[in-house]
Amino acid sequence: MRNLFAGEDYAASTTTVQPVTEYLADYLGGVVVGEGCFTKSGMPTKFTFSVSLGAADFDTCNLLKSFLGVGHLVHSPRRQPHYDDEVAFQVRKLADLAHVVIPFMDEHLAPSHKRVQYSAWREEVLDSWAQRQGRALGRPPPAPAQSGP
Repeated sequence: MRNLFAGEDYAASTTTVQPVTEYLADYLGGVVVGEGCFTKSGMPTKFTFSVSLGAADFDTCNLLKSFLGVGHLVHSPRRQPHYDDEVAFQVRKLADLAHVVIPFMDEHLAPSHKRVQYSAWREEVLDSWAQRQGRALGRPPPAPAQSGP
């Protein structure tokens, strides 16, 4: 197939991600480095990826939601009179974390302290996902590791 605009073989110039999309993905990865949060809490453990911004930056959180196609937006009123209202993009569904958020972060989260935090969280999410999948297939969860002699 020929790219009529560039006068070249389209198949030879096609990439898996269009350049504009790649720039946007890298921009969103930068937003995560600055404002992202990877957390776990409770028993059983619940994992969350979130980006919280002032409500004036609603469009950035909404862009993350639209780009990834998962998660939801949470609006919170200001906590102090001099604060802004807040909007947060959150993903909590384990399947979405394992199949959407983690592949995106692996590709677009820049080397940083946030990347180090993400790496530890990533391993726990994937372990939890593997355990859940094992139970779904009728396999028992792995036995707890034995400590000491």
